[in-house]
Amino acid sequence: MVHLKVPLEFIQVQIANVESKFDSAISELGEIKVEGRVKDGISHLTKVGSFEVDVSLEGSIILCRQVDQPGMIGKVGSILGEENVNVSFMSVGRIAPRKQAVMAIGVDEEPKQQSLKRIGEIPAVEEFVYLNL
Repeated sequence: MVHLKVPLEFIQVQIANVESKFDSAISELGEIKVEGRVKDGISHLTKVGSFEVDVSLEGSIILCRQVDQPGMIGKVGSILGEENVNVSFMSVGRIAPRKQAVMAIGVDEEPKQQSLKRIGEIPAVEEFVYLNL
């Protein structure tokens, strides 16, 4: 008998009856739902709740759920730039223009708590979480 090993390329995870640091990942049924893919040997988060994203699961990430409006990338980027925190990637997933969106920002250094607080104080930001993977 021959066994072929096929690399995992896609995974969808649903977890029920748990708490989340990022409420947007929780469905109406109370389940956390995330999806991912392997691209060039690197794991990527491709969906958080109902939001499509493209996030490399390496290093540190800031996930923000906000109202989709002009200037959001610049506002968050400026706060990080003032602290000399380098952004390694940025991805935005949205339901529709000017509705809800999720912005994922990869950073090379951990931002200070004051900078994270300033991001959370941006009026259009409804929730955010900093993840050190």
